[in-house]
Amino acid sequence: MKKILVIGAGAWGTALANLLAKNSNEVFLNANKSKILDEINHKSSNEQFLPGIKLSQKIFAVSNFVTDADFVFIVTPSAISAKIFQEIAQTKFKKNCIFVICSKGLESKTNNLLSDSFEKITKCKNYAVLSGPNFAAEVANEVPSITTIAMKNKKLASAIINLLNNNHFQAFYFKDPRTVEICGVVKNVMAIGCGIVDGLDLGVNAKAALVMKGISEIQLLCKKIKASTDVVNAAGFGDIFLTCSSQKSRNNSLGVLLAQEKEREDGKTYEGISSAASIVSLGKKLKVKLDLCEGINQILTRKYSAEQIKEIISKAILS
Repeated sequence: MKKILVIGAGAWGTALANLLAKNSNEVFLNANKSKILDEINHKSSNEQFLPGIKLSQKIFAVSNFVTDADFVFIVTPSAISAKIFQEIAQTKFKKNCIFVICSKGLESKTNNLLSDSFEKITKCKNYAVLSGPNFAAEVANEVPSITTIAMKNKKLASAIINLLNNNHFQAFYFKDPRTVEICGVVKNVMAIGCGIVDGLDLGVNAKAALVMKGISEIQLLCKKIKASTDVVNAAGFGDIFLTCSSQKSRNNSLGVLLAQEKEREDGKTYEGISSAASIVSLGKKLKVKLDLCEGINQILTRKYSAEQIKEIISKAILS
């Protein structure tokens, strides 16, 4: 049994905590709302984020960081990643503690990859990146699911994989965290684009072309930062397929709303909006032309008619 701290009690953080606890680990789930803390500890549920799911009684919700944890899973929005990394840096964790970054996006102020930001702020190199085609509710409902653990140190990555694997969830090793992170950002933007294609009823030819264009832009960015261009893995093509093919994806559903000239749903966080702006800024910094990401970011920055959106997205796909 390992002692694990999961930081972030949203849908994905709670689903991961539940998976880890059911795999016979001692799991502490860090939450910042007393209502959620009480509900997890007294009712073994988190109805706000995982409605209808009975959580393992081996999960203990806490408001602080458990400093003697063997592993720490960071599952907070990328927008507050630097703040969380600072808090980790100021906390005296065990020397051999392994950190797992489960957030997707770029650090909001610097547009740095989260792994680069984590290492710079914490001075810690014992970290991996977890990313894959994982809808939290489906993982919580124990449907067959896969994910990627990306880390340079394969031995340490295997220790993380052993925590996660069971008969319905399998994690696979990949050597380059930076590739995984680029995929995790761009796929959010691609998902908005695919939602736009669906909303405009442009057909599957256009969607296939958009996906291929997005993959080529991922590879351009990876090549520029000297990361692996291999996207045939759970965090690459697997996650792209998930978010681009299903309107369960918030970003995909946002694309549909944009194409149909409807308002965004109140209270919903669409990470693809910040992802688009961040990846375009990164592309300019690296001097990489990202026609698709730039086109989708353009659509997100002001209100366009369906006909104008069709023109922008068609040009981006075919450029």
